[in-house]
Amino acid sequence: MKLPCVLLIAGLVSAGYAQAQTQVPVPQVPNRQAALKAIKTACKKETPKLCPGLSGNTALACLQTNIEQLSPGCKDAVVNAGKAIL
Repeated sequence: MKLPCVLLIAGLVSAGYAQAQTQVPVPQVPNRQAALKAIKTACKKETPKLCPGLSGNTALACLQTNIEQLSPGCKDAVVNAGKAIL
């Protein structure tokens, strides 16, 4: 009788630990056009400086390449856009 109780407790502890490890999903931009618009707004300063002459998916790829140089708001928009487009 002790072994089943021990196994049950171990299972419950493991399940609780696994649940605690899951991350809260980041809100995503609903579609590709909205994602690109969010980037255009959030990255007004970075895009011309880091990716001159680029727009749309090409600008997104360029900004992703330069992610470490982006402001926090621009970085969030780029990350969320990448998730929305995938």
